[in-house]
Amino acid sequence: MGLYGIYGSHSPESCPLNNVEIRRLIIKMAGQLDKVLTKNSVKMLQQYHSGLEHTFLWIVDAQDAHSVQNFMVESGWIKFNALKIVPLTSYQTVIEICQSIGT
Repeated sequence: MGLYGIYGSHSPESCPLNNVEIRRLIIKMAGQLDKVLTKNSVKMLQQYHSGLEHTFLWIVDAQDAHSVQNFMVESGWIKFNALKIVPLTSYQTVIEICQSIGT
């Protein structure tokens, strides 16, 4: 398993706060999210949203980026967001790698 950041953005017109169709999708998927996560072997760790910026960052633990991609497709978030899936590591790990390389 590995950490991934899911960065997403959408237009104000497709924002769930402004678009009734997307809002219905979000409400529907909220009840199914755990099932879709489990099906794709993805564990949700954190979810952050910026309503005024129309962006979000979710942190997940998953087997690979394809599992994350499948989760985003099946959950419906791909329908109204541009997405970027990025592998993540902790800052402590970066420090440890730097120390092992030396100066």
